[in-house]
Amino acid sequence: MDIFNKKHLSACILLGLCTNAFAVKTISNEQYQQLLPQQANAVDYTISLADKVTVNYHCEIIETPDGGYDIDREGCNKPGQFYSIDWKGEFGTIINLSIKGKPSSATMIEHKLWALAFAHASASSRVQMQYGLRKGASGTFDLTKPFATGERFGDYFDRQMNPNYFVSKGLQESSLGKDLPAGVDEDDGVLQIEYPGSAWAELQGVVGGGFPLPYKDLEPQTVLSSHTGPARNILGSSISSGFYNGSALAIVSGSLPWNQGSDSSQDSMHLFIQQSKDADALSMLMSFMYNRGPYAAKDQVLRTQEIFDHCVGIAEDLEDDWICFQKQNDFGARYIRQIPDVTNTLTLAAKHSATSYDTDLSWSDVSNYLDVLEAYGFYSAAITAKAKAAAQQSFDTLSSNGVISYRTDFGKVLEQIIVNLPIYELGEGGPYDELGKKQFYLYNEYSGTSLVVTSNEAGQADVNEFVLAKNRVAVDINGAFTQLKTSDGVADCTAQANTALQALKASTDEAYVSLSAQITFAINDSGACTFESGPHTPPPPVKDGYWDASKLYNDPGNIVIDGIDCFEYTNAWYVVGGMSPSKAYSADEWGVWRKSSALPNSTCLSDK
Repeated sequence: MDIFNKKHLSACILLGLCTNAFAVKTISNEQYQQLLPQQANAVDYTISLADKVTVNYHCEIIETPDGGYDIDREGCNKPGQFYSIDWKGEFGTIINLSIKGKPSSATMIEHKLWALAFAHASASSRVQMQYGLRKGASGTFDLTKPFATGERFGDYFDRQMNPNYFVSKGLQESSLGKDLPAGVDEDDGVLQIEYPGSAWAELQGVVGGGFPLPYKDLEPQTVLSSHTGPARNILGSSISSGFYNGSALAIVSGSLPWNQGSDSSQDSMHLFIQQSKDADALSMLMSFMYNRGPYAAKDQVLRTQEIFDHCVGIAEDLEDDWICFQKQNDFGARYIRQIPDVTNTLTLAAKHSATSYDTDLSWSDVSNYLDVLEAYGFYSAAITAKAKAAAQQSFDTLSSNGVISYRTDFGKVLEQIIVNLPIYELGEGGPYDELGKKQFYLYNEYSGTSLVVTSNEAGQADVNEFVLAKNRVAVDINGAFTQLKTSDGVADCTAQANTALQALKASTDEAYVSLSAQITFAINDSGACTFESGPHTPPPPVKDGYWDASKLYNDPGNIVIDGIDCFEYTNAWYVVGGMSPSKAYSADEWGVWRKSSALPNSTCLSDK
């Protein structure tokens, strides 16, 4: 797609002004049906959501006699370690469908909103992961070949990423799992998409990724907070979770601008998932990246081709192979065991009528659902109206006495919704396009990571990023700082940052050239925020062999010279940026860096 078409497509999707010449990118019914499970050589539209069942979650992880880890099933019987799912009993009230800033008089039974959202998230994940990652016309996975488990795409994904997968994620660490205290204004949503940075920043298009076309102008608390939207904002959280699945997979599948088409081991997660002999590879690895972040996968199962080849051949208990994963009993270790385990338990239960959710859906239920989806801002009114018309036609064909079954009928209605909604492409329309914007560089000279959140001249979300020490980010000079805080909580410098920005703007003439100025941010010895501005003077390049704050050290054993004290240091494990080795060593004996020389480097000393 050329630049003109891309720009037109962005405007067309946002404004609902698409013409036949520049159509919204969608998929056909046949393409969508390839992503669904098969039953007796026919598409299976059944939506299986477990109900009336108790599952263990938040269980401790214990070491097994053979040196692996497992869920402590026998000891997992304390309050807070099991959840009795009863959708109609727990979420049976009639709720108002207003969202923050957009009042509505419409109402709906709450459990129906949960059920529709989980089904939509599952379908959206498959579509975005297959067709939204810039992996070519045929998509991310090879749909002509079975996975190593012998399953086709639809059956493989339906087993591991059906609606129950999203229930499992919600139970693990969110308000659905009753982890968050009542009355807290900000939280991570019912499916824990963290904001304002982290996962939300990825969705908004940080470093050219994410799906910023819908997300760059959305306000995260409106979409995600369990305390501000209908049914704990399950719809906003579910759709965001589905898009995040796509964003996370993109980072490890060679889909970002600088490595599109890469087939190196670190950019081959799509190949790993399709070739893995472990039946839970998809839910395991997506859960791992959900907790630890996608880049952590590059350092473990994908870190070399030799390790890729070894790990992809593990038929079971992939998570206990310490060549593939570090042996840690932390939250990440729990995620890769607990989420697949709960998903499998719920998926099995949902196959039986006594423990499978079903309800009658009226057209009002489906229409209200789509109205809320539009109100959040994911799709324009024109696009939503098109999807609604197609869905109603399918609904009317299937309905009896004005209702359809969620379990057996809604899947066909959902198909018409999905094929009429646009396929958002990774990175399209992102706010980080530096062309034509008057920008400056903000340098983070604080010793730790800082959260930088800004808006542009139009008041739209722009930068939303955690900036490492000694690193920089481009900021719109005509915008404003929404937040500038150190990640360790030492200081909130937002007000001072805006003062410095206004001073920089006042000192800049109309002939301002983009990225020709800078502001340097630091914390002085008194704990005060300091800002210095002037012409852009990039730091001199780091000499060979010296520690580089912007470099990724992804293999243990790198020897570097620290420019502050001139001693040599060796990294014990993966690290990018952060504090200098000398400070890290003196401050924390468990830090990444270990002093490896008894005396300072003589060449470094002579250069001082």
